[in-house]
Amino acid sequence: PLVDKIIFTGSPQIGKKVMEGASKSLKPVILELGGKDAMIIQETCQVKDVVPWILRGCFQNCGQNCVGVERVLVYESILEKLTEALVPRVKNLRQGIPLSECCGSGKVADVDCGSMVMGAQVDHVQKLVDDAVSKGAKVLVGGVKPKSENGKGQFYPPTILSGVTPEMDIFNTEVFGPVLTLVKVPNDSDEECLKLVNQSSFGLGGSVYCGKAHQGRALKLGRQIQSGMLCVNDFGSN
Repeated sequence: PLVDKIIFTGSPQIGKKVMEGASKSLKPVILELGGKDAMIIQETCQVKDVVPWILRGCFQNCGQNCVGVERVLVYESILEKLTEALVPRVKNLRQGIPLSECCGSGKVADVDCGSMVMGAQVDHVQKLVDDAVSKGAKVLVGGVKPKSENGKGQFYPPTILSGVTPEMDIFNTEVFGPVLTLVKVPNDSDEECLKLVNQSSFGLGGSVYCGKAHQGRALKLGRQIQSGMLCVNDFGSN
């Protein structure tokens, strides 16, 4: 009775229970139950301009971000060039413990990615990667849980998967980890892109990147995406 409103972030399964409990007293509820945000890279983009945005979207907080980029949809004519630019950048990402009290040196470690918050999440990410590979995806960087001396540890390496398709679990299931999935948009088609984006049951956020002279086209596409938030040539700004 002392709570006027409930705001919950978590899984759809628990969200249903929260809503069920709140319904008994007609308590207002806001639920955020996962995301599968798409970042669309149209063929009018300059590769050097979009690479930093992709890295931030996929690897910020080691991919543990509610509006993190879970699918990178790249128009076919720019896919090869973009992939070639991304691979060395992801290979050079530094992973480790950022906290000074854990490093022993008294200084904050100079790293780009930390660990997963929960150990079980590492296995979840690996399962999705393995499923994708078994169905034809290719691991370009990472993709394997590192071995630790005591068999423990919650690190999963920054990973790139290419050739991801809707038949793979990783296309539809929230990863919440450091995995960059590359999805080809055939024939640079806005219609095909829209079909791919809207196949997901999650619609939290999304972004479309294009050349400066083509923002009208990007906005037209973005307005048809089934998501609560959308940016053009930006990420996470709203």
